Order: sequence, then C-alpha cells, then structure tokens
Amino acid sequence: MELSSTLFGIAAMAVFVLPIVYLQGMQKKKEKKLFAEFLQLTQEKGLKLTHSEVWNYVYCLGLDAQTKQLIHFKKKGETPEILLIDLKPFKKCAVNKVGRTVKTNDGPVTIIERLHLTLTPSNAQSKAQNIEFYNADESSSVTTELPLLAKWEKQITEALQA
Repeated sequence: MELSSTLFGIAAMAVFVLPIVYLQGMQKKKEKKLFAEFLQLTQEKGLKLTHSEVWNYVYCLGLDAQTKQLIHFKKKGETPEILLIDLKPFKKCAVNKVGRTVKTNDGPVTIIERLHLTLTPSNAQSKAQNIEFYNADESSSVTTELPLLAKWEKQITEALQA
C-alpha cells in the first residue's frame, strides 16, 4: 500500500512539475534567440556593449559606455523596433511612471500603465527621449521592470557624467 501511494504521489507531482519545467526551458530558449539577434544587431552597428539586459522575452537594452551609445530593442512579432540613442546631447536620466488611480473598497490603488526612462537633453529646444520598459497594452503585469529601471537609471546617469 505504501509503495503504491508513493508512486501515485510521484506521478501526480510529475504531472504538475514537468509542464512548468518545459515552459521555462522554452522561455529560456526564446530569450537566448532574442539576445543573439540583439547582439548581432549591435555588432552591425559597431557597438561594444559594456552593459546589456533582456527582459520579458521582448525587450533588450545595451550600453556602449565608451562611445556613449544606448540601443533599445523591442521585438513584438516579426519586425523589431530599434532605437539607437547617442547619449552625448543628454544631461539627465530619470524613471518615469505613468499610471492612473482607481478607487477600491480598500482605498485608492495606482495602476501602472507605462514605465520608461526619460533622457532630458542639455539643450532646452531639443526633445526628451523615452526608453520603454513596460507597456500595459502589451503586457499583463509589472514583474522585474522596477528594479531594472533603477539599475539602468544608475548606469545611464554614470555614462552621462563620464
């Protein structure tokens, strides 16, 4: 009786665990493919990344601190959106959260709709540049974006001051 219970428990656990392991493997494979495409693009642009990041299986961001070039790569579907930014004309980098407040029974709750870094130009006539980290229209929830924003704000600020 104990052997059959043990075997049933192992089988039941496998039914729940194996799909999760499979999905994680598929996501890692997708992330590696995205990052490989991103690295190929950066090499074509002549960039030597000192910092890089991949998140949500959609976004890549890289910084060439020596040339002060930042590249943002977003691949939703087949065609990637590529944003190459020369950091030299900018003086400041700041986190920008766009959200709305909703009233609930427990009080007001802020719903984050977009997260991005905003680069402020040195010249007042120039336009600020936004680097998207999260968009509620395309993703269901904020997961790793807030710590990434803080990390990249620091890295970009250091590159601007160098």
